[in-house]
Amino acid sequence: MGKKNKGEIQRGQDASRLINDPLYKEAFDTTKEHLITMLLETKISEEVERDRIYITIKSLGLVDQHIQSILETGQLAEKGQEFYNYD
Repeated sequence: MGKKNKGEIQRGQDASRLINDPLYKEAFDTTKEHLITMLLETKISEEVERDRIYITIKSLGLVDQHIQSILETGQLAEKGQEFYNYD
């Protein structure tokens, strides 16, 4: 197994621990809920603030997607390792 695969597997395992960590889940969910509440409480005249909050919510989603992508890459690397080590 190459260094790249080992690194991808390790990163995938790290991502799995992070995603499944109760503190991470709580922080992520609480932050997202707070931002949505802030968004819903903006006044019609507060377009700039609403746009800023919306972009922040989307950015939070991008962080989550990136971590999920690392997890999936690691899982694929593990499956590839199992496939090539199958005798």
